[in-house]
Amino acid sequence: MINTTLAKRYAKALVAIGTEQNALEKYGQDLANLVQMVEVSKDFRELLVNPVFTKDDKKKITGQILEQTGTDRMVINFVNVLIDRKRIDQLGAIEEAYREEVDKIRGITRGEVTSAETITEEELDRVTEALSTITGKQVLVTTKVDPYLVGGLVARVGDMVFDGTIRTQLNQLKESLKG
Repeated sequence: MINTTLAKRYAKALVAIGTEQNALEKYGQDLANLVQMVEVSKDFRELLVNPVFTKDDKKKITGQILEQTGTDRMVINFVNVLIDRKRIDQLGAIEEAYREEVDKIRGITRGEVTSAETITEEELDRVTEALSTITGKQVLVTTKVDPYLVGGLVARVGDMVFDGTIRTQLNQLKESLKG
């Protein structure tokens, strides 16, 4: 079970160290790489979560793997703490919370734009600029295509949703005609 409060606590601790060491980017990349390794390798995931393996075995093997991939020593120590405290299963949530915390420090927010068809770079730039103006923050946008929308787009940033789809407009028209 994912505990977001706990994940945020661990992430904030690593962000504090990363800020102090001027290594926020490196730590974030190392965490993201580790999460990807866990997702891709069933054996590695099994090693980390299976109680058959001792904490020392987990730390030794994980340490060797992470050293070979060039992971920073501080991140390896952080992973060892997670193993010692039986929190390694929270790694994905911690990595996400870490990214959010770093974004907050940098005044960045993430958003998603869903459109009926693939939008051009120029259109994406205009949408991103508009979202940045509305939120007062730099917005990093990912895109998604959903033909079900008919036309237009839906932009989500944090807990805000901007729905400019033809589908929604048709539904609103339908409701007003029922009225």
